[in-house]
Amino acid sequence: MPPKQNKVAIIGGGLAGLSCAYALKRRGEEAVVFDASPVAGGRSRIEQTGGFTIDAGAQYLLGPELFRNTFDLIRNLGLSDDVLQIAPYAGQVRKGAIYRYPVASAMGLLKLKGLNIADKALLPRMAFLLARYGPHLDFHHPEHGLDFDDETVASFVKREFSQNVLNYVAGPLISTLFFYGSEETSKLLYLLLARYMYNTRMSTLRGGIGRITERLSRETNIVANRPVQTVTADGTSYVIDAQRFSDVVLAIPGDVVLGIAGMAELLSEQDREFFRNCRYQQVVTLVIGTEHPVDGKCYGVSIPRVENFKAATISFLEYMDPARVPRGCGLLAITAGGQDVSAERLMEDLERLYRVEPRWTKIYEWRSGMPKFPPGRYREIAAFRKRVRRPGLFFCGDYLMGPFVEAAVTTGLEAAAAIE
Repeated sequence: MPPKQNKVAIIGGGLAGLSCAYALKRRGEEAVVFDASPVAGGRSRIEQTGGFTIDAGAQYLLGPELFRNTFDLIRNLGLSDDVLQIAPYAGQVRKGAIYRYPVASAMGLLKLKGLNIADKALLPRMAFLLARYGPHLDFHHPEHGLDFDDETVASFVKREFSQNVLNYVAGPLISTLFFYGSEETSKLLYLLLARYMYNTRMSTLRGGIGRITERLSRETNIVANRPVQTVTADGTSYVIDAQRFSDVVLAIPGDVVLGIAGMAELLSEQDREFFRNCRYQQVVTLVIGTEHPVDGKCYGVSIPRVENFKAATISFLEYMDPARVPRGCGLLAITAGGQDVSAERLMEDLERLYRVEPRWTKIYEWRSGMPKFPPGRYREIAAFRKRVRRPGLFFCGDYLMGPFVEAAVTTGLEAAAAIE
């Protein structure tokens, strides 16, 4: 009997979908990526504006011990020589002023102005807790730590440390990376993150993280400007745009899966409930090109929520990668999450901290910007991943692991591996 001839439809041309398509191509499988945008890449895509290279997605990579599949992908794409180490200096807002500190080690936390002596004396307790919980903490296998998916970060940190540690350490870590609050985030996600943030190394790609999706796009058969409205099952095949496919991979945000006609009928009630429970934070980023660098002393500034700004973080892209801007110019991105965020408010927040004379501005808004992981969500994910569903139907995306580039890449590769 001849082997099965796969023709795979991948719905969604973000990092997860493109990683899946790339892995299938390396295996000799035929894959077609349908993307609703004119240019694939999702949030991880780059654009050129007046000699500046800009993107609105992730600006840096955490260490290879955490982002191992991402670094493997970078190597396979021939981009290893373009990995740039980021000088580990960040800033944090305290009473309207910016204080800078080294972030390459836990010792940098001792320089945070929001912490008193008693708070700082509590910080070594995190090392004790991580040593205690460490055997159960694996970002790539969060199901090992489901016992910690039982309370919010806010509850955990206030109990084990203090309100100040929540305000100026744990809270900003969550809101700066994910743009939502510690009171709606599972303790498990924080512990997974804390395990890798001690003595972490940060890097970026010359020209932006979007170069990954740019390179993947060259290797992939993409049908752009083609939102998929309907998926129809026909026997053991699937029909999309009058084309027949052996397999379908949904590589779109979890909160829009059920919006595709025909999907609900292909799923169990348990799976339908899982997707109904997918929650995302809306994210707005204002990217600004300036005649001169605005800061020049750090890669970014976190803004604790207790400081009463809308913005969560400011990233200085010319600090990370001077090649992204014309000589002597500056490039920054200020970002926040929530339904009531606007570019105007972000500019107001920026001007509270810096004197800025924009050369140009660009606004990015993402309704499904960042998946949320409240207490209990990892339990739902673990149950979802165990369930058996219709043959040939697969899913990938950061909502299935954690809100990182690494999660998108990893779940895309896993979806490709599951196709037989």
